[in-house]
Amino acid sequence: MFNVPSLVSLHICVINNKWRTLKKILKISIAIYCFLISDVSIAQISDDKRLWLHYFNSIKLNKKWSVDTDAAYLHQFDLTANRIQARSGVKYKINKNFSVRIGMGYFYVFDPEGANVSEIRPNQDIIGKHYISRNKSWFFTQRARFEEQFLTTTIEDELIKGKDQKNRLRYSYMIRKAINSWTFGIGGEMFINFNDKSTNAFVNKHRAYAVINKKINDNLALEAQYIREDSFKYQQGSIYHADVLRLCVKQVIHTKK
Repeated sequence: MFNVPSLVSLHICVINNKWRTLKKILKISIAIYCFLISDVSIAQISDDKRLWLHYFNSIKLNKKWSVDTDAAYLHQFDLTANRIQARSGVKYKINKNFSVRIGMGYFYVFDPEGANVSEIRPNQDIIGKHYISRNKSWFFTQRARFEEQFLTTTIEDELIKGKDQKNRLRYSYMIRKAINSWTFGIGGEMFINFNDKSTNAFVNKHRAYAVINKKINDNLALEAQYIREDSFKYQQGSIYHADVLRLCVKQVIHTKK
């Protein structure tokens, strides 16, 4: 049986191991992002400003199952194209750290001066949440999302291109700190290209996030995000970036047991 000094030493060892793991994750994330944007100032040719209004809803059916839905409007100030989207999926909680989700989304980009693009997007998620402090105020979240994109493009109501099918993996990561009813976070998201790599970079898009979340009550929260989104081409680095302000409403609904 452990004596008190041994238990204290074991607890300190566990905490140190958690912090070492977190430092490794942060170092790897920073290294990846620095590598991706290393030649932004040389290669970048354009940028734009965007406003993203987003609503998230999670209906809790029981302790294990939920239905997650979101809807959004994306306005691009420097372009004539804008986007609406709706997505829904069923989520199953495996344990206290991991969940899986499968869903479907519809995205429509409309441009009065150009092409309109409609997209059907099935997706499969692996979601993780890991507390890294004893009081649970520090935590790390991650998500691996596999997406299959089926796109149709039209100009002036005439079909100009058949369905184009693409596949990609998105990996997002964020460290958050909760202070009373506020939560602050920084992180990023990598878009990994599974299609033609002769012209497309392996990681062809990256988003860097800064987040402020205000908890209104147990079922409702408001969140503001600044997103820098960089797009990459093979052997050219970042050729395009967008500065995005995303305003989110996040709601949880509990059904009767």
